[in-house]
Amino acid sequence: MDVRFGSLAIRIRDFNASDFRLDGGGMFGVVPRTMWQGKSPPDANNRIRMATRCLLIDIGGRRVLVETGCGDKLGAKDREIYAIENAGGILAALRGADIDPATIDAVIMTHLHFDHAGGATTLDASGTPVPSFPNATYYVQRREFADASANASHMKTTYRPENFQPLADAGRLTLLEGDAEICEGVRVRATPGHTPGHQSVIVGDPAGPAVCFIGDLVPTAHHLRPFWTMAYDIEPATVNQSRQKLVGDAAAAGWTLVFPHDPDTPAVRVSLDARGRWQGDPVDLDA
Repeated sequence: MDVRFGSLAIRIRDFNASDFRLDGGGMFGVVPRTMWQGKSPPDANNRIRMATRCLLIDIGGRRVLVETGCGDKLGAKDREIYAIENAGGILAALRGADIDPATIDAVIMTHLHFDHAGGATTLDASGTPVPSFPNATYYVQRREFADASANASHMKTTYRPENFQPLADAGRLTLLEGDAEICEGVRVRATPGHTPGHQSVIVGDPAGPAVCFIGDLVPTAHHLRPFWTMAYDIEPATVNQSRQKLVGDAAAAGWTLVFPHDPDTPAVRVSLDARGRWQGDPVDLDA
């Protein structure tokens, strides 16, 4: 997908680092199974299929990666629990497109849960986790890094130090305080709720047809429905407040919203239906 920011041409490509599965009840929280199972059919273990979508942005001679997926470090037990497909993760996906990880200048992660930050590091020849993108600066909110370091989550296995501590140790991690510009045409916006330090990424002109990687504020197109929050959300009420504001801005300005986990609908353009509810019209990111 191509967009513009002033005189800058921006090329955006999406990669599914790997498919995996999570508990459907966890993904839809208080929403009854009878309402969500037809939209996301569960397997025998009540797990639903999900993507780990990443965006690669080429802009002004810089290359920015948004999200890193589950990575390639998970052991056999975790791969079975989460039904991980494509164990090579984002590195294998990029190399399959002839993209050298060393050419990535910046990596933005919406938050540090393992399915978004696992690919930030990889194992070297000695089995030690090191940055997957050796020339990149990684960006995350300071609050997110503090919570991850303290494992401040009701999901105690999702913040895994091997995914983010090596970034800090290598001096590759920049901690942000709220909204920030990463480079011309790429900015982050604080969107707390799923985690207190969650952020979303806006590419292009926010006043025009930008592309917004919304992160787990809206993990799938189904979660555009009011109050369809996850049991995994740390602050459900805050999720709804952040979502109302960001999706409202997207609808008003004609942004394309990109979902991290929807395996069937990667992106939509949002509008209001006759009853004043959001509806998403699918967008082809490869167009």
